[in-house]
Amino acid sequence: MHDRAYQPFLRRLFLAANCLLFLAFPASHRSHADGPAGSPVSEPESCETAEACFQAGALPRERLGKMMTKEQVLSLKLERLRSLMERFPSTLWAKRAGLLSGVLLVERNPAVSIQFLRGAQRDFPVLDDYIRLWLGEASLNLGDTKQAAGMFESVPLAVPDSNILAKAAYRAGEAWYQASSCPEANEWFAKAIALSDKEPNTPQAFLRRAACLLRDNSIPDGREILRQLWVRFPSSQEARESETLLASNLGGEQWTPQPAERFARAQAFLALAFHAEAIEELKKFLAADPHSPRRSEAKLKLGVAQVRLKQYDQARDTFRALMKEGGTESQEAAVWLARVYLRQGLGDKLMELARTLQNTSLSAEQKGQIGLFAGIWLEDQKQFDEAITRYRHVAKSGEPASQREEGQWRVGWVYYRTGRYREASDTLQLLIERHDGDFEPQALYWMARAAEQSGQSQAPELYRQLCQRFIYTYYCQLARERMGTPAAVDASPEATSTNADPSANGEAPQPATNRVEIEQQNAYRRAIELKTLGLDADAAREVAVLTDRYGRDPDVLIALSTMLNEVGAYHHALRLARARFRDKLERTGGSLAPALWNVAYPTGLLPTIKLQGAKGVDPYLIAAIIREESQYDLKAVSRVGAIGLMQVMPATATSVAQRVGLPAVGREDLFDLETNIRIGVRYVEQLLEQFSGNLVYTVAAYNAGPLVVNTWRAQHGNHGQDEFVEMIPYQETRQYVKRVMRSYREYVRLASVS
Repeated sequence: MHDRAYQPFLRRLFLAANCLLFLAFPASHRSHADGPAGSPVSEPESCETAEACFQAGALPRERLGKMMTKEQVLSLKLERLRSLMERFPSTLWAKRAGLLSGVLLVERNPAVSIQFLRGAQRDFPVLDDYIRLWLGEASLNLGDTKQAAGMFESVPLAVPDSNILAKAAYRAGEAWYQASSCPEANEWFAKAIALSDKEPNTPQAFLRRAACLLRDNSIPDGREILRQLWVRFPSSQEARESETLLASNLGGEQWTPQPAERFARAQAFLALAFHAEAIEELKKFLAADPHSPRRSEAKLKLGVAQVRLKQYDQARDTFRALMKEGGTESQEAAVWLARVYLRQGLGDKLMELARTLQNTSLSAEQKGQIGLFAGIWLEDQKQFDEAITRYRHVAKSGEPASQREEGQWRVGWVYYRTGRYREASDTLQLLIERHDGDFEPQALYWMARAAEQSGQSQAPELYRQLCQRFIYTYYCQLARERMGTPAAVDASPEATSTNADPSANGEAPQPATNRVEIEQQNAYRRAIELKTLGLDADAAREVAVLTDRYGRDPDVLIALSTMLNEVGAYHHALRLARARFRDKLERTGGSLAPALWNVAYPTGLLPTIKLQGAKGVDPYLIAAIIREESQYDLKAVSRVGAIGLMQVMPATATSVAQRVGLPAVGREDLFDLETNIRIGVRYVEQLLEQFSGNLVYTVAAYNAGPLVVNTWRAQHGNHGQDEFVEMIPYQETRQYVKRVMRSYREYVRLASVS
């Protein structure tokens, strides 16, 4: 659309939009979050250019640090976008403001939305598929179902390489369904499911297909679709509706879930980390089919789910019963039972279990794991010689090699703990001589600490060797602190320079060529525009395609990861960089392209973190937690059900929100970037206050909970922080603290040299 034609078009839209906005948003919503109800939305500060005004409208900073409702944020965005279009009507940013206004109004004012979107269609051909999708949604919201269906159906015709073909197919099916045209609806739903059964609309498609079949009196086929929905998508609202329909005895036939369906449904719950629901289904499966060949598998899954929920007493009973049955699952149950005994402090039972299982058919790895648990218990009880005996056996007979190395490391560690520094050094030296394991950095560090404790002079040389060979490790960071030296001071220029020649060691991409190739990809161009509009979820979809396409090509990986980071696709960029360059970035150092450091330690979320205004919370600590918790993946869900960037547990979110006066936070809310960071930052603030600013205790408590950390403090609080970390009995928490502290120090180091 030409600029002269664009200006009267905007004026007409302003009149319509202002009228409808007045109706759409009550006075209480047309206000700044901090202003009185009905006060005008404030202009952003320093908004002197069209680009600055667009950014203030698309991503208002006020939403980050204040408790604004979604309606207030939407009102603020629309008012600022309107102001931008009035002030800079002939600019590309005004056209973007019109497009974004259309997107924001799809549900609330679809008639105005359609006008904005049609006006933008010529200006943004790279987003033609998305604009058609939004136009279809607006038409559907207006009740023009056939117009909506036609728009959705046009997406694959207009943009054959679109990455929203599945989404458009689902919406086409929905439009035809709302038009009461079941044949067309079923055709498009079938196409959509064939393209992808992972879309959010998939459960709805199943329910609609079943409804069409039931409407046509195809009762058996409709019932079968409802069964599939109930089994495959158990957490969805549609699954609950399908259960209601099935329970109504469709066609006069009583519905009784089959045991196999119960088991499959439980597995679907487990994949979503809905452990309580999975436990319920597994119990029903076991009760319904006492002779199933999958009974042992189900019992093992039941016990593990109980562990995830910290239902240790129930898990203990489950694993004990399973052990009596024999078979592969019973052997795994033995290891899990040993873990539960250790977690509950039932040392006598753990030691008895370890004794009875030595001459059984457990694998060397399983016996070794139980041996390590037994050693940890003995060490915790200060029965050090007995612990050494257990660890030595693992060091000799464990599988794989990493388990033998852990056994050897633990022998050396116990010698250090008990003041037998020469024996500690001799034992740890054996690990260093192997040059093939993960324990070399900590072996060097604790050899140096042993030398310090015994008054030997070689400690500085050992620290120097450690930082020369493993410059970016947690243990080199500790070594520098003990020597009082700045970051990278002991390393060779080749190892430490972030400006080293990226062509060394064959790691160089061909930056210009690779960037041009990637920039020509439609997915990249769409991602850039979507990111500019603040539509991060849509931009991430486009980015994922690029990752799949180029992620294994070493010639373009650095360029791609850098470009992804530039557009805010931090998770995809970081995942690529760590997959190829993790050892050099986090362990040994070496020649690396300078841009990789920005990829490896993203800083794009620091403004959001800082605007939370949490007392005493270093934003770099939060960035490090996000890096290690989720790798910046907004949709991450852990095996225990922690959610989002900072892996917040729903129960923790509820508690934190109540404590600081935030609105109630549900599970789905935690997938929102700002909500997740707000809750996570406030929780870190709470822990820092509880532990008087001690970072190690705070990070440990973030992973394991403050109650258990207080127990560890009571046991080992008189030791130095480096020693305390090694004494953390939970391996997961011990490694977590090391990873977060390492990342945190790297963030601080990089900030100091930038």
